[in-house]
Amino acid sequence: MVAAPASPRPNCAADSEEDAANGGIHTFNQTHMRKAFQLMNDLRSKQMLCDVQLVAGSVEVPAHRVVLAACSPYFCAMFTGDMSESKAQQVEIREVDGQTLRKLVDYIYTAEIEVTEDNVQVLLPAASLLQLMDVRQVCCDFLQSQLHPTNCLGIRAFADLHTCTQLLSQAHAYAEQHFSEVVQSEEFLGLSLQQVSSLISSDRLTVSTEEKVFEAMISWIKYDKPTRLEFMPKLMEHVRLPLLSRDYLVKIVEEEPLIKNNNTCKDFLIEAMKYHLLPADQRHLIKTDRTRPRTPVSIPKVQSRAGPGAEPRVLPVLSVALCR
Repeated sequence: MVAAPASPRPNCAADSEEDAANGGIHTFNQTHMRKAFQLMNDLRSKQMLCDVQLVAGSVEVPAHRVVLAACSPYFCAMFTGDMSESKAQQVEIREVDGQTLRKLVDYIYTAEIEVTEDNVQVLLPAASLLQLMDVRQVCCDFLQSQLHPTNCLGIRAFADLHTCTQLLSQAHAYAEQHFSEVVQSEEFLGLSLQQVSSLISSDRLTVSTEEKVFEAMISWIKYDKPTRLEFMPKLMEHVRLPLLSRDYLVKIVEEEPLIKNNNTCKDFLIEAMKYHLLPADQRHLIKTDRTRPRTPVSIPKVQSRAGPGAEPRVLPVLSVALCR
């Protein structure tokens, strides 16, 4: 993945004409900054001209204040403000582990970083803290490329925790599109009431029939029945029973013990049966949340970097070079 230079030189004919009129030539050296950073990194490796030591746990990382401040708003605020760290020879970074801090400082000097399954969950929040937004975005791109029915809910929760808005939206849309597979995972059974409600109430679920939604709801309740049984009525509001076939309502829903023992749920079943007793040409006149068909929205298929036939939960190494 290649990022454009931070301040690309515009191709402006007017500048050339002005330079020619003044008898001079204005040039822009594309490799100047790259060479400068290479030299600064070489000096750092030899601990020459370093004026600050970053400390995280038992790891010490020598660096140059001006380089850190130039690439990270976090360090810029730290070293140019009135904080004690602006003059300190050693600065402790408590929120980041040592190896992750070393990786991010390496990135500041080299513009290269490797995002893997093993480090993405610590790299993303650390990059967010240090305001290295390119690294944060690469982490989000990596997770988005690994979306799978067995992990999309976990990725969605991780994105929500770290305010990765786009990744959150992508993971949620993926869960909706692959609902029938997602509900078979352990992640689904571990969702909170609010998360399950949000998912099964969506108009954009991709399901062959509403049976999948009903069965998913029953599975979630039974996974922790003593705790979750009281949530049955709330969840049944989001199951569109009138969209189920009459046979399924009679043979499966009506015979489900969890339904039989709950008066509110039985009312939902009666509502669905009355819907089926109406003539077909009158059913469209009944407009409620439970009679509204779901309308899935197609999202681009994500091609896993693992390739065809790979184990779905294995997140392979993604090597990323962000060149200055």
